[in-house]
Amino acid sequence: MKIFFSILLLLSLNFKFTNAQSKHETIISVIKDINFYDGYAKPVNEPVKPGIVRISNTKYIRKLSNQEKQSIGDSITLKVVVKAGCDNYDRIGRVTLFYVPKGKNYDSPEAKQFELLRIMTPFNYKTREPDNTPYSTTINQLAGLFKNKEADVWIMTEIFGTTSAGQKETIGCDGSLLTYTASVSLTSTKTKKNSLVQPIALLSYFPLNGEDSTAGHNTKEVAFHVDNNIKTAVLYLITSGHGAGEGGEEYNWREHVIYVDGKEYIRIAVNQNCVPYEIYNTRNNGIYGPDIAQERRSWCPGAPVPTRAINLGRLAPGNHSIKIAVPEAKLLNNQSTYYLSAYVAAE
Repeated sequence: MKIFFSILLLLSLNFKFTNAQSKHETIISVIKDINFYDGYAKPVNEPVKPGIVRISNTKYIRKLSNQEKQSIGDSITLKVVVKAGCDNYDRIGRVTLFYVPKGKNYDSPEAKQFELLRIMTPFNYKTREPDNTPYSTTINQLAGLFKNKEADVWIMTEIFGTTSAGQKETIGCDGSLLTYTASVSLTSTKTKKNSLVQPIALLSYFPLNGEDSTAGHNTKEVAFHVDNNIKTAVLYLITSGHGAGEGGEEYNWREHVIYVDGKEYIRIAVNQNCVPYEIYNTRNNGIYGPDIAQERRSWCPGAPVPTRAINLGRLAPGNHSIKIAVPEAKLLNNQSTYYLSAYVAAE
């Protein structure tokens, strides 16, 4: 009997502990069921929900309230769900944080941009299941951005698409400009840790297309300053190649070379296993064929583009530089582009 009551007591304590922990979890709906429209069409005039700004048919942005910022802890997960509309091809989407001085607008010259997540939509039909594609990533390293009372945080969501093909190929899409419907949320848990360290923005969706030869046609270099000693610095990098012409970079994966302060630091094989994302591609395409399990690709339709974390070790106070090179890429000849986003954070 004593054993029975001891078990009941342990279960009761565990239930209370679980409940206490769950109370610390905060879920912020950044946008919910927002419609995105053809990026090549005239701007739509459909009303938007209060607090949300439609920048264009393909971009929406919202400023987090002070209360929302204060509720965010050091464990942060960003979740995106994209519902199929009338664009049945693979497109690029991204969620970007704009960090601006208090009271400034998101388009202020003082704004610092941090790409939180890049996604690729699947080849799909809205009439076939699954018609929702989920994406997620952790952004704990950016927790310090939400703690500064002297700054505002805006979050932009972009999915660029067109219904030019879908209007003809998808049932119920005749004349429609609706490409996708998306929801974005932040789930956060507070811990005893209280990170106030501010990350350093380097690049946000920079088009490496071979036209700027300052550091080399296939290279981008950026300088930055470190105010205080960083014991363990981490470079966060998002990169994806695009260009659908013959021999375009969209169909290749390329080794990236990272230089720190003028010296080669690391080489990265930028490729991805697409098998887990085949289920979301309900429309026939040239990517998910019988050999997909043996292939590696730069990115996968229906998948998030990986955010790669590169440990840089100690960074002393002073001026530094990061150079990103894709030496084997054929950019100018094939009208291809690598979109680069990067920032440095303290671990």
